[in-house]
Amino acid sequence: MQQYFLEQPVSVGDVIELPSDKAHHAIRVLKLNHETVRLVYQNTGYFADVYPEGKKGMARILEQDAAFNELKTDITLCMALIRREKFELVLQKAAELGVRRIVPFESSRCVVHARQEKLERQKERWNAILTEASEQCKRNLIPECTDVVSFSSLPDYKRAVNVCAYEKATGKAQRLSSFENPESITVVIGPEGGFSSAEVEFLEQADFTSITLGNRILRAETAAMYVCAAIGELFQ
Repeated sequence: MQQYFLEQPVSVGDVIELPSDKAHHAIRVLKLNHETVRLVYQNTGYFADVYPEGKKGMARILEQDAAFNELKTDITLCMALIRREKFELVLQKAAELGVRRIVPFESSRCVVHARQEKLERQKERWNAILTEASEQCKRNLIPECTDVVSFSSLPDYKRAVNVCAYEKATGKAQRLSSFENPESITVVIGPEGGFSSAEVEFLEQADFTSITLGNRILRAETAAMYVCAAIGELFQ
């Protein structure tokens, strides 16, 4: 079943005209004709009958969907900038895995750096990826993606529990399972080159707990997806 997020309010019984981009996709691409879709307005889902009317795409709101397809734990993923295709993969999978907020940041070992002249277009692309992924997996909200921030700004995004995945945190280091059903959690994932010891010390002094993800060294994008999936399994 196709899903679209709406910016216009709807109620059961309403007949609305779909925004042009969604109408084009529903009517011209998917060729829907009196078929049911899921529409979401302000985190609430509705089932609607979608059909063409001339060049317009119309939707009759049939009923509210009681399902709320979000995790109990509010996840903030602070993700270091990595190569474009890998970062975009993280965005897509983070949306599918229930992350509420993505905070891109630059650290000392980042190979990729934010370019001021491309930031606006880049942010639009990131938001489009998050929207499409959230529609595909039937979420009730689209994750927020902040502007690219500095490493030193990460404490501004702390939540109830705050952890940093660190490849040298081995042995008796804490794991995600050490925490018990946090209401919210911020996870920091470093770039391809990992964190410097000074950066880890900075985070620990800011009350981030260094955690291990196991004995194997994971790529940055793998670590991000692993952590998000583990949180969803452990705490939902």
